Amino acid sequence: MAKPGNPTISLGGFVEFASAMSSARIDAVQNVIANEFGGYEPSHDFYRQFRIAIAEGIANQNDDVRVRHAVEQCNPRRRGHYEALATGWTRWRKGRQLEVFSQPRGWQSEGLQVRVSPQFIWHDKKDSFVVWPYLKGPELSRDGIQAAIRLIEMTHPDTGQQPAMLDVRRGTIHRAAKRRRKGFDAWLTSEAAAFISLLESIREVA
Repeated sequence: MAKPGNPTISLGGFVEFASAMSSARIDAVQNVIANEFGGYEPSHDFYRQFRIAIAEGIANQNDDVRVRHAVEQCNPRRRGHYEALATGWTRWRKGRQLEVFSQPRGWQSEGLQVRVSPQFIWHDKKDSFVVWPYLKGPELSRDGIQAAIRLIEMTHPDTGQQPAMLDVRRGTIHRAAKRRRKGFDAWLTSEAAAFISLLESIREVA
């Protein structure tokens, strides 16, 4: 259980850190500090309108319309990102049966809590998947992708669906590896510890 005062970050923040190499990890932690710590301000939530368009659109079966509207209504600084997301979403979405899913849960390790919030269920023939959409620009590493999927699996074991991650910009769905590397969970724990260590170091210098 996370203790009071322990940092809480998004799944996106954690997997970006897990994907980063060498000094790029500093940027990953600083991005979390800048974008996730402190009071929540909707205007600073870069992808808020797109997430809402997906969720409300799936619920109302008009996500194509809502996604286009999100692109049209966003400010110029976000336009290119939203257009890339809309293109990827539309390409992947076509003909698929989706259902809204909202059960945010937390994964805790080494003093870090990660919010894990899959956004929808994809019913694919005989299988169903609970899916977390990745919206940001940088492409995640293989380990980063599998980290996201494993955290969904660990935090949502009772859904009856398999975990998956959708890289929205690239219109690519990722599922759990057929063979997970031995010690993968221990690696996740070590990544949580590394994040905390670097976070504390950055705060001491600031």
